[in-house]
Amino acid sequence: MSQYKTGTVAITNGSATVTGTGTAWLANVSAGQFFGVDGDGVFYTVASIASDTSLTLSANYGGTTGSGKTYSIVRDYTSPDSIPLLSANDIQTATVFARAMTRVQELFLAGSRGLFRKDNPTIVAFAKTGAFAASTATALYIEVNGTIKTISASTAIAMPGSPIAGTDYAIWAKTNGTLEATNDHATPPTANARKIGGFHYAPGGNAPAQSGGDTTPAINAYSFWDLKFRPACPDPRGMALVADGFWSCIYLLGVEHLTNGPSKYNVTIADGSSPPKIPTKFGGNGTTAYADGNWWNMHEALRSHGLRFPTYSEFAALAYGTTEAASATAGTDPVSTILRAESTSKWGMLLSTGNLWVWGDEFGGGAAGAGWTANTQGRGSTYQMENAVPFGGYWSDGVNAGSRCSNWSNSPAYSSGIIGARGVCGHLILD
Repeated sequence: MSQYKTGTVAITNGSATVTGTGTAWLANVSAGQFFGVDGDGVFYTVASIASDTSLTLSANYGGTTGSGKTYSIVRDYTSPDSIPLLSANDIQTATVFARAMTRVQELFLAGSRGLFRKDNPTIVAFAKTGAFAASTATALYIEVNGTIKTISASTAIAMPGSPIAGTDYAIWAKTNGTLEATNDHATPPTANARKIGGFHYAPGGNAPAQSGGDTTPAINAYSFWDLKFRPACPDPRGMALVADGFWSCIYLLGVEHLTNGPSKYNVTIADGSSPPKIPTKFGGNGTTAYADGNWWNMHEALRSHGLRFPTYSEFAALAYGTTEAASATAGTDPVSTILRAESTSKWGMLLSTGNLWVWGDEFGGGAAGAGWTANTQGRGSTYQMENAVPFGGYWSDGVNAGSRCSNWSNSPAYSSGIIGARGVCGHLILD
């Protein structure tokens, strides 16, 4: 296999036409060979040659517009006549090698579709650099619209001009090799851009110690996710990573979780007085709410999003950093998923303690008497079932509230306006 490198080229980002200067492509280049601008690290297939100084690529050029660029065309010697001045053995060897390399190139191009690779696969791809600023934390190699983009570590992400507190942002890789964040998770900021991650811009800062956070809006540094570092649930929005071990919803479950998702800022909290809508996955019609907020109903709502209640140890971890041994300063029902800074945890979970109890994923304490109890709203009976635990305390619990607060006195059938829910799930690091 050899390369043709004579002359220079002019090429435009987004165009498949290449113009040569001092080139002789008609006699030296064939369709199906591979063209690359030196230093880009990306090769394109030559679709056709119009003249000695004009050829067309099979895909639009994704690099930087310019002229006087040096280049290489990898030539595939499929015909012995195209290899002059070589012996028969040399011709056969070169032909076999060229065909093999062509196949390798084809396999590489096919296998790179959907490529998303990090120099350090054990960390998330992005890092917070300011209240509303972020950059890449490691070098990235990303397939975007048929070409591979190399993005170096510490590359800044372009941000919208006016950030919105309590909003999730998507991070997009664009065809020109730059990154941009938008609050639209469905529509790319430019044609053929690819969504590769995201983060949450919170209404207040995380707790630096065990006394809550603040009221200054900022990116939650623990909310960054990418395609291979993310929560083990379908939708990563509104979540943050706790102690590198599991993900938790930043906000309490809302009544309108079917449209808002399970973790949304400034929406009505689902509790025993305002139960959540019944998920369509569990027979709901999109508008009817559960009869109450018992353990089963609230858990079913979270399960419809691929989430579950936290265990005791998980709750104690996710609520770490809250103001301990104190309920909310306001001493009232928060009603909505609002910011009360004293109740924000280290990982950025709002209303983490002392506002509403949240159901836990464990049973204990006292047990019902021996015998069957029809307490599941018509879905079978329970026999000598232990109590279901809520965590954290509510707005009138005072010094009893905190990250290790728990109450083991209520049946899972119990429902109250002081008990809500917060979802958690596992952590995925994909190879």
